[in-house]
Amino acid sequence: MPDSNFISAKDFTFRPFPHPLHPDEVGDSGAMELATSKADPGEQYVIKRNTYPEIACNEFMYHKVTAALGLYTQDVKLIVGSKDYRRSAAIRYVPNAKIFSLKTSGEENFRAFFQFEALFVILNEDDSHEYYLDGQGRMFKLDNAAAFTVQQTTILLFDGNPLGRMFIPDINSPLNYAGYDWYGIKYREFTRERGQTAVDAYLSMIQKFSEFDETVLYEAYSALDKQYPKALSRYYDECIRIRKETCRKFLNEIKD
Repeated sequence: MPDSNFISAKDFTFRPFPHPLHPDEVGDSGAMELATSKADPGEQYVIKRNTYPEIACNEFMYHKVTAALGLYTQDVKLIVGSKDYRRSAAIRYVPNAKIFSLKTSGEENFRAFFQFEALFVILNEDDSHEYYLDGQGRMFKLDNAAAFTVQQTTILLFDGNPLGRMFIPDINSPLNYAGYDWYGIKYREFTRERGQTAVDAYLSMIQKFSEFDETVLYEAYSALDKQYPKALSRYYDECIRIRKETCRKFLNEIKD
């Protein structure tokens, strides 16, 4: 039975895909492609190539965590069947997506926005805040490649490349950096500028993450292990455990 965490490059055709926000530029993730299923033209994925090996694993794990937490997000898969696309991310393409506006948002999407923003803090994201609406008006977030403190040098380190050790002499340093100050910074900002509904949504995600059941990610870790060293999935697992503790610490602090 095929692994649902993967698509096969042999089943798709690939063509260049300019970024809709800056079509004349390559972007931080490098040149992207659009993969279209040979059997079903309606099945399409935006491909972020393996120029940066951390993109695929971070996008993949971000989707798994986000979906497990009950937020709406596009499916993300890894790619088999071609060494040229190994360690590339396939993100389900949403045709005619519209840019999300908080000012005109309905209540459900308004709350989801601040839940996503909480996750931005929790998962140590360091990228853009790109939110869109699909054809049914559901909000989703794109560009999650910089998260979990997993960087290109992290992959080099786990691959045994000496450059990885040069840039990360102590792997526990990024692993333990939870960015705790940002929890309070965003809490105070949303309290001051966005109102109680926003604050409640923000805190609800922190609460939910503090109770996160990591066992739901074991299947995803098994998929990662087929393309990356097993040290990477162990890193994600420990990263999430530490962030759970950080969420509990913050919730206890604001109760005092």
